Amino acid sequence: VFKSHTHHRKGPARFRSLDFGERNGYLKGVITDVIHDPGRGAPLARVTFRHPFRYKHQKELFIAAEGMYTGQFVYCGKKANLIVGNVLPIRSIPEGAVICNVEHHVGDRGVFARASG
Repeated sequence: VFKSHTHHRKGPARFRSLDFGERNGYLKGVITDVIHDPGRGAPLARVTFRHPFRYKHQKELFIAAEGMYTGQFVYCGKKANLIVGNVLPIRSIPEGAVICNVEHHVGDRGVFARASG
């Protein structure tokens, strides 16, 4: 019987919760660390965003796409540019672009193609 080793896991890899800034514009975050998660094929990127309302930071774990690096700016939202690591709606991505970590329903924080590229 196979038993997965979950003691040293870093946490769930998910997108940000969908909010007003992401639906109508974009939010800027910075990749503070790229880490290895045991039991997962792709590395994780720790992304830090400014909180939209309070004076603090929000830290999220994203699945690191191929080509992401520490110190890179990541933009999440409807008006973000199509660059490696950015999170944007599927309707604003041109046909034929390489994508990863696609949501099934809006706001479920990434379900399909959860690989690095």
